[in-house]
Amino acid sequence: MIDQHSTIAGAAAGGVTSTISIFMGAQVDALVIGLIAAVFVSIQLDMIDNRIKAASAVLFASLLAGYGSPVVAEWVASNTTSIAANAEALRLLAALIIGGSAPSLVPLGIKFLGKKINGEAQ
Repeated sequence: MIDQHSTIAGAAAGGVTSTISIFMGAQVDALVIGLIAAVFVSIQLDMIDNRIKAASAVLFASLLAGYGSPVVAEWVASNTTSIAANAEALRLLAALIIGGSAPSLVPLGIKFLGKKINGEAQ
């Protein structure tokens, strides 16, 4: 289980990255929502057991939420006309889902790709 100091370090690193990303065109509210969701999820994950893993999980989830949520919201709104009128709420919901799922899905994806690469190389 992750200790409190690792979570605080991850949140601080996420705050610094979020500040830099604001100037690069990321959605500020999506960054913050993704950051908060990633911190809450990272506290519960057993695979995040040190400060570096906590910081990288929170940073990456926040960046994915900030840059990915507008794209996901636009794609869902274009394919589902019944929710296209409320794209702003959909964008924030997408940021919450991306920020909450990225700390657990990204390591699983990296493991899967590593096994695929090693399996094909042998």
